[in-house]
Amino acid sequence: MPSETPTLASIKGIGPRYAELLGTLGLVTHDDLLHNVPRRHEDRRHLVPLSEAQEGASITVRGKVHRAKEARWGAMRLEATIAPADVSRKEDILVARWFAYRPYGIKEGCELFLYGRVIRDKKGHWLMRQPEYEIVHQDADSYIHIDRLAPIYSLTDGLSQRIMRKIMFEATQRTAFEAPEFYPAPPGLMARQEAFRVIHFPETLEGEERARQRLAYDEFFVLQCVVAQRRLNRVTGFRPRAKAASHDLTARWIKSLPFPLTGAQRRVMAEIDADLGQGPPMNRLLQGDVGAGKTFVALYAMLRAVEAGEQAALMAPTQILAEQHALNLRRWLEPLGVRIDLFTGNTKKKTDRLRGGELDLFNNGKKPATAAPSGSVVIGTHALLYDRYAADQLGMIVIDEQHKFGVLQRLALSRKGRNPDILVMTATPIPRTLGMTVYGDLDVSILDELPPGRTPIVTKCRASGELEKFWTFLHKQLGEGRQAYVVYPLVEDSEKVEAKSVKAEFERLKGVLPDVRLGLLHGQLRGDEKEQVMTDFRAGKIQVLLATSVIEVGVDVPNATIMLIENAERFGLAQLHQLRGRIGRGEHASYCVLVGEPKSLEGWRRLKIMEETSDGFRIAEEDFKIRGPGNIFGTEQSGLPPLRFASLERDFQLLTEARVGADRLIKEDPTFSQWPGLREKMGSAQVVSLVAVS
Repeated sequence: MPSETPTLASIKGIGPRYAELLGTLGLVTHDDLLHNVPRRHEDRRHLVPLSEAQEGASITVRGKVHRAKEARWGAMRLEATIAPADVSRKEDILVARWFAYRPYGIKEGCELFLYGRVIRDKKGHWLMRQPEYEIVHQDADSYIHIDRLAPIYSLTDGLSQRIMRKIMFEATQRTAFEAPEFYPAPPGLMARQEAFRVIHFPETLEGEERARQRLAYDEFFVLQCVVAQRRLNRVTGFRPRAKAASHDLTARWIKSLPFPLTGAQRRVMAEIDADLGQGPPMNRLLQGDVGAGKTFVALYAMLRAVEAGEQAALMAPTQILAEQHALNLRRWLEPLGVRIDLFTGNTKKKTDRLRGGELDLFNNGKKPATAAPSGSVVIGTHALLYDRYAADQLGMIVIDEQHKFGVLQRLALSRKGRNPDILVMTATPIPRTLGMTVYGDLDVSILDELPPGRTPIVTKCRASGELEKFWTFLHKQLGEGRQAYVVYPLVEDSEKVEAKSVKAEFERLKGVLPDVRLGLLHGQLRGDEKEQVMTDFRAGKIQVLLATSVIEVGVDVPNATIMLIENAERFGLAQLHQLRGRIGRGEHASYCVLVGEPKSLEGWRRLKIMEETSDGFRIAEEDFKIRGPGNIFGTEQSGLPPLRFASLERDFQLLTEARVGADRLIKEDPTFSQWPGLREKMGSAQVVSLVAVS
């Protein structure tokens, strides 16, 4: 008979006060405690003779208490003099002092393990302040704090490591609990119940790693089952296709281009054609470095929908990018007779601000004002997700800069129309582990070839003291007719963040560069103000555009050949690469200068990577190793439930094995009917990942 699931109240040492404190850490059930993985383990197993101690080091010592003196002054509670068994000199006497609490059970004659940082006191004796301690006894297996690998947990005010460790020892070592196997775990893995015990209080580092790998595999397996189920649902779902359309429109468009398509672009277009020739809807991820020509591939996919008499939609992360896409598509597609609509949060009327044609909107939220014309293209922002945008004939969705959106947004837009085909694009290369989790339900195409004529960008890292040289260089380039971006991390000055702001620097540079036409662009401007600034910059009325990272994606001004990024250490590598991609888009030589004052050699090493390579895939992998998925893609946009045991950065082999296992299981049992516990955990993982991006 399975034992009853223990509650916090049934665990020795957890009264109402500690239960409340644990609750502030999100620990309200016994299962929460099992998953409360230690931040690290301190190795307190090896005794160090005081004669070999290094001042300032944390060591473990064993000795007998010669004197224990209650303190009557200040904050100190107890002072004990300990003589280790191997002590040979008076200088090797150890004095231990406790301030925050009066340690229980310490008295003259008892023997202790002590762990802490040692320094010399005024008398030349070794001194430990507030050491961890354990009274030596015969039951060696019950040592919790010392003479073992001691877990270190996240805490809150009122909970010390000592108290938390006692609670966790009771919960994982002395309290009976069950952690049943909820899927067919491969042989060779530690039993799940044993893994929970070992991950908290391991006997060896090897045992700790084996326990971590077992629990990490559990997390990966659940994720891969979710991904496998999504893939299966897509394959088994059927999208009624229009009769095979001719390639007349796409052929005329390709013929009209003033340059040849690259081999990589033609290869991906063929992959799209193959998808569109099948029953299930296309679900494809297009990765391509900055300038690889993703937009032309997306345009091809949208024209294929138009040829079939359907509507295509392109969703961009910012209004600036949506408007730029609309301008470009007008130039390319109007001569072919294709209608372009623009739909953003600033669209107030039922008319397209670029074309004057009616948009497909809901009238008072009840019914469309006008049915969307078949064979049209609509460009928009996240406003396309809302009910104001109806799309009965929507057959193709293109999502630009996918990492700026989330899983839920992709699903919401895909529910419009009739099971539309989906192409998501990103210029931020996806590390392999993310490709198998967040994007694991997508087929992947990679543009690994740059169009001819792209100008290499010279990148240099500089300290802030070298800015005067940059302004001299800038004047020379402006005199030759070039334009420039200057990028800052903040919109306004902040007392909490030591970094420059675009507003303050705009006012300052008016004096530094009095003969230069400056522009200002940031996220706090109204949509029409942003549009006017970009129009003036494209027209050359603005020579130097001061901006925040709002220009990170999609902005295309071929005459802009210089970029200065201030406080560059405050940006991620992938973001720096994206920003740098705004230049080098024309025939002239381009220069990117990263100005910063990193606090460490590691910080400078990160920036130096930008000097060494323009390979977006290498840069993305380095950024992923340093910052993890949450900071690259935004924690709320990553679509990943929190991983307590697994590491996307170092557990690629485990993830690969979990994917193989999940694929095998879903083929044998597509509904997971034999594993209800797995179905439950899959549901929780999907809810977490979707709520995270809502």
